[in-house]
Amino acid sequence: MVAMNNPFEPINARLSNLEALTLELLQLLRSANSSTTSDEVGGIDLACAVTRLSKPRIYTLVSERAIPHAKRGNRLTFRRSELLSWLDKGNRAVIGDSEL
Repeated sequence: MVAMNNPFEPINARLSNLEALTLELLQLLRSANSSTTSDEVGGIDLACAVTRLSKPRIYTLVSERAIPHAKRGNRLTFRRSELLSWLDKGNRAVIGDSEL
């Protein structure tokens, strides 16, 4: 009696290796993105991208000292983490919420 080898076994083994490598790469990318984006520092373009507000509105909020920012000389800087927490603080309570 001749034992027949499944020709798809090597393909399945390689596929499982590729899946494991892909998952490992995704985890590395996610950890790298979370560490860099939380402490990202940028200018007015970063503030516009995070808040989705226009440049004139950002400048108005800066002059009112209503948005977290730093200023060195004539240069404005914003931290992504501070802008995100500022946006979270502006949430309003939902009508009918049990925690009112």
